[in-house]
Amino acid sequence: MSKETFYKGAQGNLSLHVVTIALATLAADSSVVATDNLPIGTQITGVRIVNAALGADTEVTVQIADREGNSTDLAVFDTVAAGNGSAFIKPIYIGDEGPSDLVIENSGTGAATGEVTIQLEYRFKGY
Repeated sequence: MSKETFYKGAQGNLSLHVVTIALATLAADSSVVATDNLPIGTQITGVRIVNAALGADTEVTVQIADREGNSTDLAVFDTVAAGNGSAFIKPIYIGDEGPSDLVIENSGTGAATGEVTIQLEYRFKGY
């Protein structure tokens, strides 16, 4: 069993990174970078979404992509109707493969058009 330091104060607290993107016809299987260079030492713990109705047969996959171009899916959300959702995930640490980009992919079969707000829950654990 590994023990972790219990952080308090400015370093290590749970935080929320919020980014809003207006999608102008994001084709199926296309992606857009929502945020560049999530720093090394960041531990992602959850993802939330607030979305407009993006169109028939749309779904959004939130990913992180490292500097080598490898991507990791964080969560998938159905975006046909307006709504919101959240996903708790096994913590993902951005280490030697970082910094990483926050990416939104249209993983549905229809083109996505409209506004999406992603809320990335994280804590800065340090490197």
